[in-house]
Amino acid sequence: MPYTIVRSTQFFEFLGGIADSSAIGNVIRISPGLFQPIASDDVAAFVADAALAAPKNGIVEIAGPERGPFNEIVARYLKAAGDPREVVRDPDARYFGGKVDDRSLVPLGDARLGRIGFDEWFRRSREGA
Repeated sequence: MPYTIVRSTQFFEFLGGIADSSAIGNVIRISPGLFQPIASDDVAAFVADAALAAPKNGIVEIAGPERGPFNEIVARYLKAAGDPREVVRDPDARYFGGKVDDRSLVPLGDARLGRIGFDEWFRRSREGA
């Protein structure tokens, strides 16, 4: 059976939940492993493209346009949201139970990159709130 699997990095929309899941009081422990979140609007566009195109009989990797340390991206989100909690860089911090390194949360090969960066996504998310 012909198929295409669209494999995505984590969505920007989950940054608040990620922070909450890693919090102990006002401290959030996050790995410095690389992270490349994507806007759900970009995911929807890539999935629509895949659905309308000929099957790849394989995987299409997608990711956001910006890559950086996981802890720094979460800290950036909290600062933009006005959340005063402290993000602590912790190489031993777990992400929903799993250890994170520089290859865990980013595409491992060629990937199609979304067009919506953090600043634009955050602005849009506040306008729609």
